[in-house]
Formats: sequence, structure tokens, C-alpha cells
Amino acid sequence: MKVTTGSLHSALRKGFNHVDDDMREAVLRALESRDYYLGPENDAFEREVSEYLGISHAATVNSGTSGMYLILRAYGLGEGDEVIVPAMGFVTLAEAVAVAGAKPVFVDVEETTMNLDPRRIEPAITPKTRAVVPAHKYGHPAEMDAITSIARERGLLVIEDLCHALGAEQHGRKAGTIGDAAFLSFAGKSISVCGLGGMVVTNDEGLANEVRLLRDHGRPRAKGERFYDIRRIGYNMRLSELHAAIGRVQLRSLDTWNARRRENAAFYNAEFARHNLPVETPETLPGNLHAFLHYTIRVPSGLRDGLREFLKGEDIESSVLYPLDLHLLKPYRQLCDHEEGDFPTAERLTSEVLSLPNHPDITARQIARTVSLVSAFLER
Repeated sequence: MKVTTGSLHSALRKGFNHVDDDMREAVLRALESRDYYLGPENDAFEREVSEYLGISHAATVNSGTSGMYLILRAYGLGEGDEVIVPAMGFVTLAEAVAVAGAKPVFVDVEETTMNLDPRRIEPAITPKTRAVVPAHKYGHPAEMDAITSIARERGLLVIEDLCHALGAEQHGRKAGTIGDAAFLSFAGKSISVCGLGGMVVTNDEGLANEVRLLRDHGRPRAKGERFYDIRRIGYNMRLSELHAAIGRVQLRSLDTWNARRRENAAFYNAEFARHNLPVETPETLPGNLHAFLHYTIRVPSGLRDGLREFLKGEDIESSVLYPLDLHLLKPYRQLCDHEEGDFPTAERLTSEVLSLPNHPDITARQIARTVSLVSAFLER
């Protein structure tokens, strides 16, 4: 009985088959259209995501990384600027900043959610700081009230990384709608477009318009006489009509899938408590609605990698998100002059985290077996 990891990417490859007649119809509609990109499917996808989030503007792009990069460029961030990002996370957080010409400034994370620690932001601010990027890691929102309060007081932009948390909420507000802008990914995340894809969402009309220009060679709309109406030095970061059509269908199931993931997480937690195992299970802080894209436990130091190999031998897929902190990745270690020990909480957590299967179609029996095997390994 193979059990796959929590992301839709793995599930699509290895067992979570949600391709239905609606998706087939959408794919055929997009294939038969004469619009290959930025056509009616993209327009509708943007409108439907913005309505779902309750936000004014959305702009499709070809990846979450492109989304973050375009937000930085649209706001004019570049050489001489600094952007605060969590030390623990995916490389996009540092990469987009560096490619834009600015400098990523790493900040340690807090213990419970492993998100950016608001208490560490103020000491990291310099006269060059322009923005802070909280990531809603694994699907749990970062402490946005504290982060936005600091940012507003210091005149900083707040750019939310929504890639893990589409549908998550904090105090009744959808994650991604609290800061100045947010970027999200559809590459095997809460919804998947069966390929690369992303989006920028914001209430800032000027930012949205600038992102739309930059994503398509700096032109307002590539049709008719305006095909060569180039107004900016831009990029080719568009989303295809095919991917937008698939995203529209999957968006309809997002709340159902997120609810199933939360139910799975609750069952995991109950099973781990029943076995009385020496692992830290994920906690949802009061006022938050966790999206649980990943169900991530913390395993005692030195045992995580052995447990992962043991589970692999039992045909259970797990993952380490992420195996090395950003400040210790070779190019950023050199760029920012960091060494081991600079961000101790992030470094310790990175050595302990293990994400277990949590896709919407996983069964209680599969979860119970996974926990039982974790118990067998740790007891041994």
C-alpha cells in the first residue's frame, strides 16, 4: 500500500487522481481556442481567484518565483535595497531578491509555526530596508498583525508568500490579503495547473497594472495594433490558456481539499498522541485556519534521516522541506557573509522536520499505518 506525500504534485504522479470530466472539458476548450496565453481563461482565472480571496486585483504569471520577482520590480526595488526574508524556506525567497539586484537579509524563525519571527525583524532593519516577505510556511499563516505593525511604522512593504497557504485564514482574513501584495504558486500546491504557474494578488491597482505590463514584454495587451506597443523593458512570464483553464476547475475544489487536509492532520495528531511518541506535531495557533499543504512533524535530532529511509523501505513517501537553510546555500552564504550558527532556531528545525503524506484522498487506514511505522522505528 503505497502512501504518497502531501502535495498535489506528488499525488498527481502517484495516486491522487482528480482528473474529471470538468477538467477534460476545460482542457479541450483551451486547446481549441485561438488564444494561447492571456486570453479569456486567464481573465476568468484572475477574476475567480480575486473573488475567492476577496481582493481587488490578480495577475497570472508563469511561476510563484516570477510573481515575487515581478512584485519587487514593479515596486522599483533593486540595487542598494534590502529585503527581509525568513532564513528557513524555499530558495525563491532569496533568489527573486538577488535577481532583482537587491540583497536578501535573513531573519530567524519562531518555534511553533516555523514562520518569520516578528521579534527578529526590528534588529534586521537598516536604512536600506525596503520590504519584508513573510512566508506562510506549510499552510499556517505568519503572525501578520505583528509583522504589518512593524512594517507600517518603518515604512516597509509587506509581500506575502502564499505558495503554501491558498485558502488559509487569520482572524477571519484570507492569507495573502493582509500585506501590500502576495504571490502564489500552482506548481503542485493547494491547487495545481499540472505544470508551472503562479499569480500575483493585491489591492494596489497600480502594482497590478505594472505586473501585467512586465509579465508580457512591457506591453499592455498583446492584441491587434497594440502587439508592439512596448512601454517597459519587460519579460516573458505569462501563463498559458491551458494552465489557466485547469486552474479554474481546481479552484472549485480548493475548500474541500483544504478541509480534508485539516481532517487528516487532526487524525495524524490524535494517532501520534495515542502512541505517545517523542515527536512534535504541528499546532494551529488560535485565530488561524491552517491550509495544511504539508503535514510536518519534528523528529528528535539525529533520527529524522533514518526514519525517512525506513519509511521509504515501507513504500511510504516523505519529504524534507527544506534540507538546508537559505543563508547556508552556497551563493547566498557568499553574498550575505553568513555561517552556521547565525540563525540557530531555523538550523535546528531544519534538521528535525519531516513532511508526511497528507493529500486529500489519503485514507485513515493509510495515516494509521504511517504513524504505526513511525512508532515502530522510534521504539526500536
